[in-house]
Amino acid sequence: MTDDLLTRRPHTPEEQEALQDRMSLLVGDVARASAVVELHLRQLMQALIDSKYAEVTTAGLAANELIETCAALAKINREITEAQRSECLTHLSALKPLYTRRNQLVHGLWAPAGMRTDQDEPAEALALVSKRRTATKAVNITFVEAEELARSLRETGMSIFRWVCGALLPQLQREQVTAAPEVTE
Repeated sequence: MTDDLLTRRPHTPEEQEALQDRMSLLVGDVARASAVVELHLRQLMQALIDSKYAEVTTAGLAANELIETCAALAKINREITEAQRSECLTHLSALKPLYTRRNQLVHGLWAPAGMRTDQDEPAEALALVSKRRTATKAVNITFVEAEELARSLRETGMSIFRWVCGALLPQLQREQVTAAPEVTE
């Protein structure tokens, strides 16, 4: 950290509130984009499983579980070509670093980082990230990076959806059993 970043410009309560609002909007944008990605990952996994019970199988899985399981299924799927397999795995591997950053942003405590006295507002924030069985660490995340992360998540999610529609559309359209049958007496 440079000396000029250690100097903090005092903010009025209104400026602080506006800054907090901006950070909240960025976190929300990333969270919304990742929710769409998770929907498309579930669709991908359901299509790769190709079972009327696939929707139940994918329900409740976290993004990392979906990514890993989709990768394993893509590697063994006999209904896709090698080129399709490679493309699918490329999409999935692109998500791993995005989700690492997403988790730091969404699950970390995000606060404005130090700023120079000539700045109107900070260009980055500090996420205090705590992972299982590790000490909390501070990670800098720029506002531009948070905006780019949301955009990248949306684009990668749409790429996965387009891939499923192009490679496994009949499987994607399979009727799903989502509720237990009614028992009549």
